[in-house]
Amino acid sequence: MWKQFRGNDGTAIAAGQKVPVNFGKENLRWSVHLPGPGSSSPVIWGKRLFVTSENREGGSVELVCLNAKSGKSIWSQKISTGSYHLHNFNNLASGTPCVTESRVVLGWYDDSTAHAMVSAYSHDGEAIWTQDLGQFDSYHGISFNPIASGDRVIVGNMHMGGGSIVAYSLADGSLLWSRPNPVKTRTSYAAPLIRTLRGSDAKEVVIAGELIGLVGLDFATGNENWSLPQAFNHRTITSPIVVKDDPVTGDVLIAAGNKNGVYFAARMPRISNGERVSEPAKVWSMESRAPYVPTPAVVSDVVYALHDGGTLSALDSSTGSVNWKGKLLGNFYASPVLVGDKLYCLSREGDMWVVEPGDEFKLLKTSSLNPPEDVTFCDATPAVAHNRLYVRMGSRLDCF
Repeated sequence: MWKQFRGNDGTAIAAGQKVPVNFGKENLRWSVHLPGPGSSSPVIWGKRLFVTSENREGGSVELVCLNAKSGKSIWSQKISTGSYHLHNFNNLASGTPCVTESRVVLGWYDDSTAHAMVSAYSHDGEAIWTQDLGQFDSYHGISFNPIASGDRVIVGNMHMGGGSIVAYSLADGSLLWSRPNPVKTRTSYAAPLIRTLRGSDAKEVVIAGELIGLVGLDFATGNENWSLPQAFNHRTITSPIVVKDDPVTGDVLIAAGNKNGVYFAARMPRISNGERVSEPAKVWSMESRAPYVPTPAVVSDVVYALHDGGTLSALDSSTGSVNWKGKLLGNFYASPVLVGDKLYCLSREGDMWVVEPGDEFKLLKTSSLNPPEDVTFCDATPAVAHNRLYVRMGSRLDCF
């Protein structure tokens, strides 16, 4: 399975999976043309793969279901969105859906109302429910990644006009809770982080936004657990991640960042006998070449942070000290993915860079994937399942 943006639990780790290092034709299992381009990632449940495509001229986004092993089409559903202003790097199919045992959930924009929308489908393509998230106001256009856990899906609709972060029932789309986002803030494109609190069955939703800072919300109620205000000074795109969760000391560090070279890790508050006995606080910050769009991957006690310009930094997760830096010759919006013991990094130019994590920078292989002509940039984070790597480049989906 690969259930959401950056995989199961949003870690970008495919443990126990094996995929090629060389991406030549000899390792290409299949390649299919999708109904249109886009930069959303595929999500996979069992033998079914789900991905979205745009029709910019026709004003629609299409949810496509393929056989994950053969690439053969199973069904597709088209949603009319209308045409609206987008940043040159954005598109109608940039947000990654999420998939559960019975639902596929995707976000989209309705130009006729200027509202953000979220819809759920069955694995057989039946429309189950649609919810109106309200106004969406942004210079760059819409793109959000729904994240499902348990009986609900969490959706961040945080934009210049305010918006909210909400929880909907996966079963029927009923609203479970909603938290407002302040107005006059830059749009957040960061995916929510859902984590289980150590020592209990309780879960927490961690969100990142320019004016609200880094915030932890109770998964069940949406009530605020803690906040680190004034953590950001610009738009947030890279998603919050857990970089350390020490079972001995109880230390939990969560990292996040924003435009202008800000990337940091914060220690989460400690809880004793149900009471908070410490406040969240920044522990370390990157000094240079911090990621703006790609979300880092964590391997053991090392954070592998990929800067948009191609610098890959290996950081100690506890202190942020730099173990090493390596240079990948390209530009990067897709997040790195760890498959087995190798890190896969897809450049915007369509090259796959494979790096071996360790004590020093070790580049194993670079392969050109020869993107189709309709591709300006390759920005979709790869997906992994069935010992296969799925690489989306515009209107083409390759399986290796």
